[in-house]
Amino acid sequence: MALAATCVSARAADVEITANTGAVNLDTFTGTTARINAGVTVGPASPAISATLQPWTLTNEGAIAGGNTVQFNQGGTFTNASGATVTGSATAMTFGYKPFGQPPTGGPGTVNNYGTITGGVEGVTMWFGGAVNNYAGGTITTATGLNAVSIGQGTSRSLFNSGTIQATKTTGYSTGVLMQGGPSTFTNTGTGIIYGDYNGVYGSASAVFTSFSNAGSMRSSRGPAVEATGGGAIANSGIIASVNSDGILTRNTAAAEVVNSGTISGAVNAINFTSAGGGTVGATHTVRLQTGSVLNGNVLGGTGTDNLILEGTSSETIAKFKNFETLSMQGSDWGLNGSGTFATSATVQSGVLHINGQLTSPAVAVQSGGVLGGTGTIVGAVTNNGTIGAGNSIGTLSVQGSVVFNSGSTLQIEANSAGQADLLSVTGTTTINGGTVQVLAAGGTYLPSTSYTIIATTAGRTGTFSGVISNFAFLAPTLTYDVNNVYLTLERNSIDLDAIGGTPNQRATGAGLQRLGGGNAIFDAVLMLDVPGARAAFDALSGEIHASASGLLLDDSRFVREAALDRVRLAASSAAPGLWGQAYGAPSDRGSDGNAADFGTHSGGFFTGLDAEVADNVRLGVLTGYGRGTFDVDDRASSGSADSIHLAVYGGGQLGGFALRGGAAYAWQTIETDRSVAFPGFSDRLSAKYDGHTGQVFGEAGYAFHAAGATIEPTAALAYVATGSDAFSEDGGAAALTSGGLDNTVTFSTLGVRGSAAFDLGGMSATARGFLGWRHAFGDAAPRIGVAFAGQDPFTIAGTPIARDAALVDLGLDIQTSAASRLGIGYSGQFGGGTTSQAFKAGLHIAF
Repeated sequence: MALAATCVSARAADVEITANTGAVNLDTFTGTTARINAGVTVGPASPAISATLQPWTLTNEGAIAGGNTVQFNQGGTFTNASGATVTGSATAMTFGYKPFGQPPTGGPGTVNNYGTITGGVEGVTMWFGGAVNNYAGGTITTATGLNAVSIGQGTSRSLFNSGTIQATKTTGYSTGVLMQGGPSTFTNTGTGIIYGDYNGVYGSASAVFTSFSNAGSMRSSRGPAVEATGGGAIANSGIIASVNSDGILTRNTAAAEVVNSGTISGAVNAINFTSAGGGTVGATHTVRLQTGSVLNGNVLGGTGTDNLILEGTSSETIAKFKNFETLSMQGSDWGLNGSGTFATSATVQSGVLHINGQLTSPAVAVQSGGVLGGTGTIVGAVTNNGTIGAGNSIGTLSVQGSVVFNSGSTLQIEANSAGQADLLSVTGTTTINGGTVQVLAAGGTYLPSTSYTIIATTAGRTGTFSGVISNFAFLAPTLTYDVNNVYLTLERNSIDLDAIGGTPNQRATGAGLQRLGGGNAIFDAVLMLDVPGARAAFDALSGEIHASASGLLLDDSRFVREAALDRVRLAASSAAPGLWGQAYGAPSDRGSDGNAADFGTHSGGFFTGLDAEVADNVRLGVLTGYGRGTFDVDDRASSGSADSIHLAVYGGGQLGGFALRGGAAYAWQTIETDRSVAFPGFSDRLSAKYDGHTGQVFGEAGYAFHAAGATIEPTAALAYVATGSDAFSEDGGAAALTSGGLDNTVTFSTLGVRGSAAFDLGGMSATARGFLGWRHAFGDAAPRIGVAFAGQDPFTIAGTPIARDAALVDLGLDIQTSAASRLGIGYSGQFGGGTTSQAFKAGLHIAF
């Protein structure tokens, strides 16, 4: 039975219907909210649920059945929960009412449907406006009636659908959604399905769609899928399709805009703006085609102004557009095929419009931000304030009419070494009021002088271009004219290759290439490049990896001296001879300085040494070791490795708090490189293997202060490092380099402070140590090497620089594992000048 609500449940309504009943008249209850509980059936009276005096809010979790099943004359809100049903042999749900012979009245309704609503005549009828929200999983259908949903009159009309709305009767008017009586809003989401055997959606002449959005599926069989009699704004990103009629139909007299990024299909017309009714004066109709747009069928314009606007990027056949007045390109890239006419004008406002069929319009305007190209035909007068000629490929753009180039405009010409170039063919006059010819020349081997006809007219040419430019750095374009034609000639200019280099390495490589001269494969290929391409080729050809590898050896020299000096400091308090070893691993990155490229490395190795006290507080030792560094220069398609054998002597002494430590080291190295050179017209693979060496002397002085079990020691250090290599020649093709070797020297000075403190660690003696410092490099921080192409004088290339100034940090922990052995782990890093270098170390020290 229906019960007046007295329970305290938070979800209780004023009226709780908890038992099956034939009908509920809400006018007999007090309150405004009602609920039909799950498992409860109301009906089969007609109406089964009614309210005539006031709006009600009702939630159905059960089942309602009848003739005119739910009647809310004063409107209200009805929520049909998931799994709940409303079934009517006439109309399943009615909001508001229509007195006989009078306009509709009552109140607006709101339907929130998650379940199933099925009507015989209609599923949902809203006589006095309102909102129908059919959510995912919700279904509103009629198989024998007029409309699945009908919303009319009142102050507002809206429909939201992400479920299914269907009217499947195969005779008469059978519509999924009907809206009338004033401005309306409509939303069909990506999961929404709307079908009407006659109309998917029908909007009356009064129901102008202020917002119409479809991302789902809207279909019909016998009539238009969308019949928007009153017009409005229609946006489609889903599917609108009719099997036997138009995809979208509006009246000739109703202003409308269709924005399409989905698919619109019709038996003959995808979009039809010509429906009669309401007068003969045509309105303005606009079609905006966006990326993803598909039109299956024609687009018929009315007797007013019909506009086609292209947005985004796509292609279309313009023969589909009938009785259109204007075309406006406002996207990024569109191709038009077939033959089409626009009675008033065609304008390219932005992006590239490719005419690959025939475009007819009395006035074709290219604005400053637009590009008109293609290999088709334009019938009409063309005025260029932007760019003409960015074709799909080399070909002819024909104009049956006149062409005017205004100041600031551009004619783009694609050309190749086979003597082919774009042609603008004009049957009318060509008037040139300035502008620029821009040559986009393809790679290849050009003759010393190659000429092309780029404009050919039959009714005469007047005026000249203000200038001509080429994308090739070393080909000089010139223009000549006669009474009907404009000619382009490409000739080798007098610019030396090094003159267009943007960095010292590029200019040096360009100068080396210049000496090769014509007939050389590299020289001839570079001549065919534009400025950015030539600079990229110089970078690839420079062989800068060899110079940058020297920088790796300079940087990695620190591992030898750090190991030696760390050992002297650790053993300073012991008089016993000692044997020790240390291993390290170190990733690093040296950033580009704008000349040489970013240089990434991974280094690792080990050292072992033997030392002893030779006098009071004076210790001397010797060490040997092996290291390997691998490196990559991704921006130069180069990589390599360096293997090193180390030998060093070291020592130190202490007098009171003052300490002096130092040593000398030498490393024998084998360097291997591999690099690829590739740019339009040329490619090569190159490798090299050669010997190198690194020598250094180093020392540091410090004075220690002791307090509260800790030691603080300010230090100053110097290291002189010299790297060199033997002469070498790369294996490969024409781009192979030779070198007499390299020599680079740097002096490092370091100022800092060390600290250490002893503590007990699980019964073992441990010492924590740290260092903060600043290092400065004297000399040329960018290592250099002289290289040459075969048979030519050398040119100098700089590698990625080491850090001129860097912050240093060193952290470590030493643990006395026995009376004679000590284990150490540590971290050190260098940061600054675009360089990040880190090292992780582990060592074992044994006294005997």
